[in-house]
Amino acid sequence: MISLTLARKYARALLDIGRQEGNYEVLGKDLQKIADLLKENRELKGILLSAAYPAATRKAIVRAIGQPLGLSKSTVDFIELLIDRERMDHFAEIVRSYESLCDGICGRIRATLVTAVGLPPELVRLIKAQLESKIGKEVVLSVEENPSLIGGVLTRIGNVIYDGSLKTQLLRVKESLSKE
Repeated sequence: MISLTLARKYARALLDIGRQEGNYEVLGKDLQKIADLLKENRELKGILLSAAYPAATRKAIVRAIGQPLGLSKSTVDFIELLIDRERMDHFAEIVRSYESLCDGICGRIRATLVTAVGLPPELVRLIKAQLESKIGKEVVLSVEENPSLIGGVLTRIGNVIYDGSLKTQLLRVKESLSKE
């Protein structure tokens, strides 16, 4: 719980800076670029998150990767602040909190569509449009594949799951038959 509270505090502070500068969406994209890089490069993640390396070295690395990634000065300064305060271990949660705060400001909601097989892009667009009309907000939809669903789809919107998968339907039939 402390980690979540701490992450929201830092995310809110960066969001305030972004709103003052008028670039809070850019800062969110910058954070996501760094998060993606840390997922891809475990060695870099180990260095940036470890207090075993001097802060000056870790900050120099952030400045070095900032240029090719096209990170804003505010983002680089923010990461350096996290390094100075030994808070990089909370980075993933800070990114999620920032994303959530930004979505609230922009009237967006994030959803995940899980399917057994890949869907054609036009069907994904149609599902996204249907979700937006039902919810009344812009939906940022990510699509995942999970062959264990057998068929149908499962949709997660926030903490709510709409399960229309064939796997779940078969389990319900099985439970119904076992009760009789």
